[in-house]
Amino acid sequence: MRVAKAAVLAAVLLAVLAVLAACGSSSPSSSSSASASPSASATSGVTADATLHAMLPAAIKSAGTIRVATNIPYPPWEMYTAVGSKQATGIDYDLSQAIAAKLGVKASFDQTVFDSIIPALLAGKEDMVMASMFDDATRQKQLDFVDYATDSYGILLPKGNPDHITSIQDLAGKTVALQSGTAQVGELQKLAKSFAAAGKPKLTILQFPQDSDALLAVTSGKAQAQMDDQSVAAYTVKTFNNGNTFVLLQDPTIATTFSNGIIGVGVPKTDTQLRDAVQKALQALITDGTYAQILNKYGESSLAVTSALVNQGK
Repeated sequence: MRVAKAAVLAAVLLAVLAVLAACGSSSPSSSSSASASPSASATSGVTADATLHAMLPAAIKSAGTIRVATNIPYPPWEMYTAVGSKQATGIDYDLSQAIAAKLGVKASFDQTVFDSIIPALLAGKEDMVMASMFDDATRQKQLDFVDYATDSYGILLPKGNPDHITSIQDLAGKTVALQSGTAQVGELQKLAKSFAAAGKPKLTILQFPQDSDALLAVTSGKAQAQMDDQSVAAYTVKTFNNGNTFVLLQDPTIATTFSNGIIGVGVPKTDTQLRDAVQKALQALITDGTYAQILNKYGESSLAVTSALVNQGK
């Protein structure tokens, strides 16, 4: 029996590695730099604006680089082009390179454990974050956000739905996996409290440092579902094992139970110069069509904002 179980787990691991390759992901690290050679589609047609460059903090102008904290893999927002590669791609990567190009500098794209990103910014180790981070009131106490996309929440289930989960109410008594430090944690904790108040079976929440670990928890049977950003969940359903592993929970009450999210570029509240420069650079990319091209490249045009605003999250 031990040999058989090992074989099953090995097969699951291979499946996860295969999807990470398909999604352009690789093994996580706590702090490392992804290659930040701008892709042609990310910066083509982007012309540096001398006025915006002059708005940058002196340290960034001197270094010639904005240090961007991120967390890979989280496709389609950030991923690697192949297993073992350090070349990043994805919406956040492309947009970070385009913003930097408009500002007349480069952008590094630095792999960081998600729940360590804000401390890294506050300690001055990074300049800003682009990691599909939701702009909300709690994070606004430490960061200002230049908002660049909207999203909601999605729940992944194993294909075939063996646990017969047809609504979020069916998550009572189940285990749900998700990435630690994300906005989903708070939303799921609220749901768990509502179940407890109603006398329903306990909702168990499993948190992992990487989104890929949460996926593995579902495929290995440790969890019956995974909660993610809607865009990420839909992308996973489509790309994981050619669409043969997961389905999305189709429940209209997801939208009313969980708050919708606004995704922003996070900058320390003390760094108003960088915030304002990024806001104006993003607005320029929205106006000239570069922003729309990047979202369209990854099939996510529905997430677009029409203007670059600051701190719109609640």
